[in-house]
Amino acid sequence: MCFPKTKFTLSLAFLLLFAAGAFAQSISVKGTVADASGNPLPGAVVVVRGTSNAAISTLDGKFEIEGVGVKSELEVSYVGFISQVIPVNGRADIDIVMQEDKTVLEEVVVVGYGVQKVGTVTGSVAQIKSDKLTMAPVGNVNNALAGRMPGLFVVQNCGLPGSDAANLSIRGFGAPLVIVDGVEGQIDQLNPEQIESVSILKDGAASIYGARAGNGVILVTTKRGVDQKPTITYSGSFTLQGATRFMKPANSWQWAEMEREAFMEGGGSSSAAPWTPEDIQKFKDGNDPNYPNTDWYDVVFRDWAPQHNHSVSLRGGTDRISYYGYVGYLNQATMIKKNGGGYTRFNLQSNVDIKVLDNLKLSVDLSYINHNKDYTERSMGDGGALWQDLATTKPYYPASFPDKTKIPYADGAGTGGVHVSTNREIYGYCDSDTHTYFGTAVLTYDFKYIKGLNLKLTENVIMSHYSYKDFTKPVDLYIYDSKSDTYTLKAQLNGSAQLWEVAQTNRTWTQQLSLNYDRDFGKHHVSGMALWELLDFRGEEYNASRKNFITSSIDYLFAGDASTATNHSSAQELGRQSVVGRANYAYDEKYLAEFIIRADASSRFAKGYRWGYFPSISLGWVISKENFLKNVNMLDKLKIRASYGLSGDDSVASFAYLSGYGIGQYYQIGDDDDICIYSTGMANPTLSWETMTVINGGIDFSLFQRKLYGSVDIFSRLREGIPGRRHISVPSTFGVALPLENLNSISTKGLDFSLGSSKGTGEFTYDISANLSWYESRWAYYDEPEYDDPEQARIYKKTGHKIGELWGYKSDGLLATPTDIINLGYDMDEQNNRTLTPGGIKLIDNNDDGVVNWKDQVVICDGNTPHWMYGINLTFAYKGFDLSAVIQGAFGYSIWVNSGRYTDVLYEGRWSPSNMDPNAIFPHLAWTKTDNYVNDFNVRKAGYMRVKTFTIGYNLPKSLLARTPITNARIYLAGNNLITLDRLAKFGLDPEAITVGRSYPQQKTISIGLNVSF
Repeated sequence: MCFPKTKFTLSLAFLLLFAAGAFAQSISVKGTVADASGNPLPGAVVVVRGTSNAAISTLDGKFEIEGVGVKSELEVSYVGFISQVIPVNGRADIDIVMQEDKTVLEEVVVVGYGVQKVGTVTGSVAQIKSDKLTMAPVGNVNNALAGRMPGLFVVQNCGLPGSDAANLSIRGFGAPLVIVDGVEGQIDQLNPEQIESVSILKDGAASIYGARAGNGVILVTTKRGVDQKPTITYSGSFTLQGATRFMKPANSWQWAEMEREAFMEGGGSSSAAPWTPEDIQKFKDGNDPNYPNTDWYDVVFRDWAPQHNHSVSLRGGTDRISYYGYVGYLNQATMIKKNGGGYTRFNLQSNVDIKVLDNLKLSVDLSYINHNKDYTERSMGDGGALWQDLATTKPYYPASFPDKTKIPYADGAGTGGVHVSTNREIYGYCDSDTHTYFGTAVLTYDFKYIKGLNLKLTENVIMSHYSYKDFTKPVDLYIYDSKSDTYTLKAQLNGSAQLWEVAQTNRTWTQQLSLNYDRDFGKHHVSGMALWELLDFRGEEYNASRKNFITSSIDYLFAGDASTATNHSSAQELGRQSVVGRANYAYDEKYLAEFIIRADASSRFAKGYRWGYFPSISLGWVISKENFLKNVNMLDKLKIRASYGLSGDDSVASFAYLSGYGIGQYYQIGDDDDICIYSTGMANPTLSWETMTVINGGIDFSLFQRKLYGSVDIFSRLREGIPGRRHISVPSTFGVALPLENLNSISTKGLDFSLGSSKGTGEFTYDISANLSWYESRWAYYDEPEYDDPEQARIYKKTGHKIGELWGYKSDGLLATPTDIINLGYDMDEQNNRTLTPGGIKLIDNNDDGVVNWKDQVVICDGNTPHWMYGINLTFAYKGFDLSAVIQGAFGYSIWVNSGRYTDVLYEGRWSPSNMDPNAIFPHLAWTKTDNYVNDFNVRKAGYMRVKTFTIGYNLPKSLLARTPITNARIYLAGNNLITLDRLAKFGLDPEAITVGRSYPQQKTISIGLNVSF
């Protein structure tokens, strides 16, 4: 069949146009696959939905697919992340952000000597990941744990840079054992950026660490290399630190008025009072230079002190070698304006994993930590003397003179004033420098012909050197008469310069050899471990001092008077040998069991008593996997756990089982005093381990695909064999120092609870969770005499009573007027009320016998340590924005409240002759005998709720970074301790501070930071 030429030409043109149109419907699509933080995801699978056309992302997360229809859809999947379907809509460039699948990412949790799937864990274990710890910059990682995990009690008593680590306690048991990358260490020396995860073992799961694991275990895992292209990450922040609360000294006229008032309330006459009303008025007027008004807080302290935190890390690797390197620097200044010192820390870490052979792996970890604490010579920490100096520095002394070379005298507890004792250049300094070196090598061999079996050898050495230098300088102090323009030497402090130095070296060597097995047999999962561990510790210390330095410009011992020289040295050793066994069995991930046995031998005990044996068993039942619940769509997980475990503690003095001698007591022989050897007392060769028995029951649940999830645990612990001396049950006439014995025991019970909700919808995700913990401890047995008097037994007997409970007197406000004393109706001071004066604390005759005495005492509080602690964790993300907050709080404890000498809150809140308020928060200034009795007027409840951390951040869009080498950039604004709601605000006290008015204040911080990855 033939076509005319013109028709053929038209038909060919039509076919070409049709083919071009059809070809135009297929395009090439390229882009990147990354996580929510902008980190590339290599190996992600990108498939054109409904076809076999696919691509796999490269090491830098990039992909490219040819022949994609403009109206096609891309299906993207990556292990650990939620699969997505992305419409192409004609786009040639598509950047894909994957959202974490929490049900997958949280499947693995770090436990003793390894990891386990969350679904098969039978012990009570809680874990937190790195991204939560780095939410806001902190000087100490301990403080970042507050409110994060159920069962972990975190209390920060002091805010001093370098000494501001919060006290950690698991379930109120006491200081836990800390394991860093498999060996004993310290979490507070690490920067949060170095940490991959933190786990806490709260029940029988801790038994695997046996020795000193009775208080629970904190497991810290640092970051390691991954199979990806090298990624450099910089994190930096600048922080301003300010006191949460501070009781500031009263001004000069308030101080003078209170001194006069206290003198007259104490029985002094108006004519003999230290100040007259005219003097007080001159202080108020501020016109007379001889009546100054110095704000010593403003002179010495700044409202905001700077902090710098910078770190750089390198992470990457291949299937044969992976690496992680880290360098970090922290610098914190104190709140003192001039020469107040500060704290610096330098962290260096290198973790390398090498696949030497297909079945042989070598891991080498090296790290170094250096931290310097440069403080004033007067201590600033918890209970520090410097705060006494501030409280006693008089505001009616000037801060400076016309002659700037003269230092003003202002009392200050005999230091001349807080302007003297806070200045390192004037008064002296107290500096310490610590260098710690860590080295770990791990060799893992996988047996070729026995699947799931490997042999692991670990060698770890930790060496540290600590040096301490305390140098005190002489100071001349003057007073000044402006009328005659003359200076008078008022006091000379310290006489001459003196120096005390300490040098300490420690070395810890840990060896571990373990055989590990992990294998599935159909629905049966079996794993086990047999481990041998050896720990060897040795420490030495040297110290020396000299006085009467020829000049304070030379701070070395040779410049001191040789005749005043002192020196001393000491050494200590400790060894432990351990054998550990663990066996795990799971059937269909439904029926779970774990068995642990650990035997520890400690050199602190005599032969025959060195070995302690610590078994545990834990069982689990995943009910949600049963057939009768499989069709309950709302139920994701429901697991019941129960455990029983025994742990130990050998923290007694080394060689206490031996009778020994000391050197240092002096005896007069003739006319000479000679140093002698003396007996250290009786020994106890049967002294042995403390034991802790923990019983735990728990439930884990998840509903509606984690829209509701949580856990509940109840527990009890019996701590037995606590070392003590029979000082009470044996009379003092025994005639010799009694030895330590395994005498006492404590019973603790409590609960942990957590509840949360998590959801991701498109570009918006959230995770909200709350946790609550409670514990109560009682003396199960305490060595004490038999009480014949039932009242003595009620008040003084410890057995059966709560640990830390405080006995004292109930009160009923103040005796505001003389009439209140006359109408009291009972003898409150056991002297027919002759010593009582208006403004004193009114104590209650609790037993109605007409007199207030020791028999009226009752329990007025459960101690100064929180027994309830809670946390609320909030995380939101939308597109490039993220917002996180931790609200943390505590209750069930009390604090001894006092005014901290003459402060602004005392002036405003005290009872006075002009303010005869029976509900004043402070009594009269001239305290009498009964005011000093322990009572519930001075001991106040101290619960609080605090915005512990708050962060808002923004990830810069990829389009903005496309032309730069930067793969991810995030800027953020963060704060710590910004808002506090509590019962102590009116007293000017922070609810976490136990030593009222005698400690470096807690700090609130405001930070701006940047995270950048290349």
